Amino acid sequence: MDAETTNALAHRMVEEMTFSTNYDRVVRELQQTDEMRQILLMENSFPSQDFFDLSEELTRLKVGNTVIDPEALVDFKASLHTLTLCLRFFNAEAAEKYPELTALASRIDLDPNILKRIDKIVDDKGEIFDNASPQLLEIRRSMLRKRSEVDAQIGRSLSRAKREGWAPENAEVTIRNGRLVIPMLDTHRRKMKGLIHDESATRQTAFLEPAEVVELNNDLRELEFAERHEIQKILAAFTDFFRPQLTQLINAYWFLGRIDFIRAKARFALNVGCIVPKVHNRPMMGWIEARHPLLVLSHREQGKEVVPFDLALDSQAPDAPHDGPVPPRILIISGPNAGGKSVCLKAVGLIQYMLQCGLPVPCRETSEFGIFDRVSIDIGDQQSLENDLSTYSSHLQNMKALLAVADRRTLFLLDELGGGTEPRSGCAIAEALLEELYRRGSFGVVTTHFADLKLLADRYEAIQNGAMLFDTERMMPLYRLSVGHPGSSFAFEIATKIGFPLDILEAAESKVGSEMLNFEHQLQQIELDKQEIARQRTELQVSDSFLNEVITKYQQLNEKLESRRYDIISEARQQARQIIADANRTVERTIADIKEANAERERTQKAREEMRRDLEKIEKQQAEYDRKRDEERRRNKAAAQEKPVAAQPDEDTEEEVASGPLQVGDIVRIDGGDTFGQLMELKGKKAVVESNSLRMTIPLDRLAKTAKKRIPSDKSQHRTGRFQSIYDEINEKRSHFNPTLDLRGHRAEEALAELQHFLDEAQLLGERELRILHGKGYGILKTLIRQQLQSNHDVVSFHSASLETGGEGVTVVHL
Repeated sequence: MDAETTNALAHRMVEEMTFSTNYDRVVRELQQTDEMRQILLMENSFPSQDFFDLSEELTRLKVGNTVIDPEALVDFKASLHTLTLCLRFFNAEAAEKYPELTALASRIDLDPNILKRIDKIVDDKGEIFDNASPQLLEIRRSMLRKRSEVDAQIGRSLSRAKREGWAPENAEVTIRNGRLVIPMLDTHRRKMKGLIHDESATRQTAFLEPAEVVELNNDLRELEFAERHEIQKILAAFTDFFRPQLTQLINAYWFLGRIDFIRAKARFALNVGCIVPKVHNRPMMGWIEARHPLLVLSHREQGKEVVPFDLALDSQAPDAPHDGPVPPRILIISGPNAGGKSVCLKAVGLIQYMLQCGLPVPCRETSEFGIFDRVSIDIGDQQSLENDLSTYSSHLQNMKALLAVADRRTLFLLDELGGGTEPRSGCAIAEALLEELYRRGSFGVVTTHFADLKLLADRYEAIQNGAMLFDTERMMPLYRLSVGHPGSSFAFEIATKIGFPLDILEAAESKVGSEMLNFEHQLQQIELDKQEIARQRTELQVSDSFLNEVITKYQQLNEKLESRRYDIISEARQQARQIIADANRTVERTIADIKEANAERERTQKAREEMRRDLEKIEKQQAEYDRKRDEERRRNKAAAQEKPVAAQPDEDTEEEVASGPLQVGDIVRIDGGDTFGQLMELKGKKAVVESNSLRMTIPLDRLAKTAKKRIPSDKSQHRTGRFQSIYDEINEKRSHFNPTLDLRGHRAEEALAELQHFLDEAQLLGERELRILHGKGYGILKTLIRQQLQSNHDVVSFHSASLETGGEGVTVVHL
C-alpha cells in the first residue's frame, strides 16, 4: 500500500498506521476509505496529482526573517492548486454522498489570496515572472541589453582573430568559468589583449576573454547579483504575506496528506477487491468468502484463483434464550500438512488487523466483523540462540503472555498447538490451555494434528472443529476450510505423493493399523458426501421456491381474470339498461309523432306494431342474458360446494373450513383458491405442503384447514392443466436463453440495467451459472458489475474465469 502514496506525510501515515480498539474510529476510517473508493470509481473532477508535502518547509518558516526556498516554490504552488480543488470538491452538495470526507475538509481554512499571490510570482516550471516587481523587470531588461552587447563584441573579436590567423578557421565562441571566450592558437595568445581562462589538454589552444568583453561581462555579473537580490526580496515579501497563516497552512497540508493516505487505502482496496463490511462494537466474526490479501496479489500474477473461506465465531448474546444453540467461540482446524491450515490462520489475523487499522477487507459485503481489544499470535518457529530459547520454549513463552491478558475481548491464533515436544505432554498442556481460554470466554483459531484436541468439540459447545479438505482421488489438498468436523493429516498419502520409499510406508502402515487409515478415509468421504447432499438440498429449495413463485403469479392472474369477468357482466347490465332506456325514448317519440300528425287508425296501428316488434327484440336479448347469467351462477355454486371457503361465505356457497390448529396430515386449501394439498411438515411459521406430487414451503397464513379426508383428484388434474401453459412458456424461454452476457463497449448505466434484467430472467428460468463478458481495459466496468453482483441477494458467488476461458475479462456468476 505504501507504493500508492505520493506524499511524504501520507507515507509516514502508512508506516504509523496502528491497530485500534476504538469502535467509532474504526468505523469512521472505514467509511472515509469507502467514500474515497467511490470517488475513484465514479468521479472525474477529483484531483489526482501534485499531493506534495510542504509541512516541514512551512514549519521552518515560523522562525522570523526566514524566506521560502525557491526550489520549494513550484511545489508550493502546485499543491495549493490541488488543495483548492479538493476543498472545492467537498462542498455542501458532496456532504450527502461523502459525509465523512466532507466533514474532514470542513475543518480546513485556506486563504485563496495566497494562491492568487503566488500565481503572480512564479510559473508552473518554477521560474520567477519578470513582472513580479518593477525592479526585477528593469534588471532583466538591462541584462538582456548587456548580453546583446557582449554577443556583438565577442563576435567582432572572434572575426578579427580568424582574419589575422590567430584562431583556427573553424573556431567558435565557447564558455569557460561562466564567461564567453574565444579559442586562440597558443603561439598567438599574446596578440589580443584579454584574460586567459583555460587551455586545451595539448596546450595548443588557449581560451581568451577579450579585454573589450571583460568590462561588459563584469557589468552583466553585477546585474545577475542584483537579480538574485531582487528575487530574494520578492520571496521575503511573499513569505511575510502568508507567515501569519502558517498554522492554517500546516493544517491544510496535514489534510492533503490525509487525503493522499485515504486515497492509497482506497486504491489498495480496489486492487485487492476489498469491501467495507458491517462492524459490531463487540467481539465476533461472521466472515463470508474471506481471502488472504497477499495471496490475492501473488495468485493474480500467476493466473490462479484464491480459495475463500467462511468463519463464524460469536459469543452468547445477552438477550438470547439460554436453551438455544451456543455459537462457537473457538475453532480447531486440522488437516493435511501443506493443506492451508497455517495460511488460513495467518489470513484470520491479517484480515482482523486490517479492519482495526481502518482498511477494507477482502471478503463479501454481507460479512460481519467485531472489535477485539487484543490479538495474540503464535505462528512459526521463534527459537533464539541469544535468549537460549528452543522452539517449544518460545511457544510456551507466547502461551504464558497470552494467559496474562486473555479475556472475553481477546482473539488468539495458535499454530500447531502442542507441537515441538513429547506428544503426550505437549497435547496435555495444549488441552489445558484451551480449556482455560474457553472458561475465560476468549475467541480463537487453533491448528493441530492431535486427536485429543479435536475431541474437545464434543465436550464444549462453544468449541468447533474444522478441516482443510483433501482430494483422496487426485491425492492433493483442496485448500478449502470445512467447519463442523475434524480433518485427517493424510500423512501416508502425502508421503506417497512425494515419492517416499514404499517399503518404509508399508512398515509404518502395519504399525498404525489399517483400521485407523480406513477411518480417516471414511471421515473424509462422509464430509464430501455431506457437501454434495447440502448442494442438492439447496437446489431443491430453489426449485421449490421457484414453483411457489409460479403458482403465486398464476393465482394472482386468475384473480384478476375473475375480477374482470364480473366487470364485464356489470357492463352488460348497464348496456341492457341503456337499450331499454333507448326503447322508451322511441315509444315516447312515436306517440308524440302520432299526436302531432293526428294520425288515422291504420297509421297508428302500424306504429304500434313497430313498437311491439322492438320490445320483443329487447325482451329476447334480456332473456338470453338472464339465461347465461343463471348458468354462470349455477356453475359458481357447484364449484363453491366442492371447496371450503377461507373468507366469509356468501349466499351461494357452503362453508367447509375445519376448526383447530393445523396438524401434520391435514388437507389444506392454499390461498383460498382451488389448490388443495396435504400438510407434511411444520417449520415454525411455515409448512411443507404436498400437492399433485409437488412439495412446497408456504407460510401458515396462506393455508386454511379443511374437513376433507383426501385431496380432490379432479381439482389436482384441473390445476395441472392450468399450469401446463405456464410451464410450456418457461421451457420455451429456457431453450432460447443464452447464459453468456456480453457487455463490452456498453456505457456503465446501460450495462448495469442490462445486467439486472439478465439476472432476473436467469433466476426465473432456474439458471445457476452465468458468464458476463466485460473485458479488461482499466477495470472500471468490471468493478461496477461486481459491485452490483455483491449487492444482489440472488447471487451466491462470482469469480474471474480461468485464463483459457477469458481470465479477468470474464466474470462467472453462481445463482
